[in-house]
Amino acid sequence: MKARIKTYLIGILFILSSVLNAQDTISIVFSGQSVKDAYINIVNEEPDATRPSLIASVWTHGGEFGTGRSLIGFDFSELRQNSVILDARLSLYHNPTSAHIGHSTLGGDNTGVIFRIIESWNENTVTWANQPATTNTNAIIIPAPETDDADFLDIDITPIIRDMIRHPESSDGFMIKLFSEDTLYRSLVFASSDHPDETLHPSIEISFIVDLPSDSAYAIQPDNESGKDAFVSSVGSTLKDNNQNLVASVWEYDEGWGVVRSFLDFDLSQFNTETPITLAELSLFHDPNAIVEGHINNGGSNELLLSRITESWNEDDISWESQPSVSTENTVTLPSSNMANQDFMDIDVTNLILDMIANKNESYGFMLSLNNESEFGYNRNVVFASSNHAISELRPRLVIYTRNSTGYIDTPDLTSQVLIYPNPGNGDFKVAISDSKAPVKYRVVDSFGQLIRVGTALGTEFTLDLTLQPSGIYYLTLIVNEVEITKKLMVY
Repeated sequence: MKARIKTYLIGILFILSSVLNAQDTISIVFSGQSVKDAYINIVNEEPDATRPSLIASVWTHGGEFGTGRSLIGFDFSELRQNSVILDARLSLYHNPTSAHIGHSTLGGDNTGVIFRIIESWNENTVTWANQPATTNTNAIIIPAPETDDADFLDIDITPIIRDMIRHPESSDGFMIKLFSEDTLYRSLVFASSDHPDETLHPSIEISFIVDLPSDSAYAIQPDNESGKDAFVSSVGSTLKDNNQNLVASVWEYDEGWGVVRSFLDFDLSQFNTETPITLAELSLFHDPNAIVEGHINNGGSNELLLSRITESWNEDDISWESQPSVSTENTVTLPSSNMANQDFMDIDVTNLILDMIANKNESYGFMLSLNNESEFGYNRNVVFASSNHAISELRPRLVIYTRNSTGYIDTPDLTSQVLIYPNPGNGDFKVAISDSKAPVKYRVVDSFGQLIRVGTALGTEFTLDLTLQPSGIYYLTLIVNEVEITKKLMVY
């Protein structure tokens, strides 16, 4: 693989401005001969790994209805799981020598979509029949091109790349397909890595930080008792307390067109301005039980805004008229989505969380609202599960990463009491705790904040078996003398 590497020093990184001084940001361009790609079509039984084009289409082939998709994979092995991806851009170039017509809207809209592939595949053996599975989490829309020879340069695929680096065991490239595969005579045609003109090969440029200090990860996922969320509507009844949805919409009700916003709060009292937070990520999950269909944009935009709430509110009596004000500083924007069941994982809300901690008297969670609430005439919405949802895994989750041993207020530095070896290791860890009385409670989470193991050690020395877990970073939290201590584990 040809990897062009450039390193430059920047000042205080925008996502880490309060905790880090200068960091080396590395940008790597992935492209070249060792990129794997392939074309599959429902009418083709044989593998097609040498085609100079990446095609997503619905077209006839010898009179048969054929759906075409393309797969492409890059080798990201030089990126480590503890690297923080700042930005990732994919460039796809139109293939001017293709025998196919090119980007075509002959039969209608040719909007495309990029999915993360979650199963391994071989370009020399993959076919329609054995194509790998994909996930629509953080999928990326390729807007319909304005011309039949348009290039798509610098497509922002940062969320997908973050997923790939953190979960290499379930990531093997991208699948490119048309968003709708129902109507004939529509296509997208790009050059593949087999094209004779190397300047047209697909490429990805990734900017990241190496070895970000992050010793602790804290996952906050409130339930019905501890959670605080609600949504309000400008018309009709307001659905809030104990509702299972978080909704942001512009919708036509019996009373006329109305706007819906949602409010969500997390308990951040254990953090203060001295806590060296390096990263904060929010995950919102589609609600499969929602009455409405799901995320809908009807050809328009349901781009979502996350804003910091600056006034107190109560989920039991909030209304459209009494809704709190918000700040426009460090607002986070989520792209428009017309995939009804899409999850939005690992949303970078670091700056918002830092603002909340620095301004605790003027910070009361997040407001979710559509970026464009003024255009009526068609229904648009996003629908996520709330903290009241019956399925606990779908409730909103906030993961905060810190540099010190715990990140909690007034927690003494007791990390020297805990010895873990070998670390890094193959997952078979020995844990020894000094100056502590047994039993010792512990839990293990992965870098995604998911609970892996919880238990109680009957002695002050015990074995922790993570040998069946994928390679990566894990966090072991122990309660030692009524104080939580978190240690980072690395499984190779």
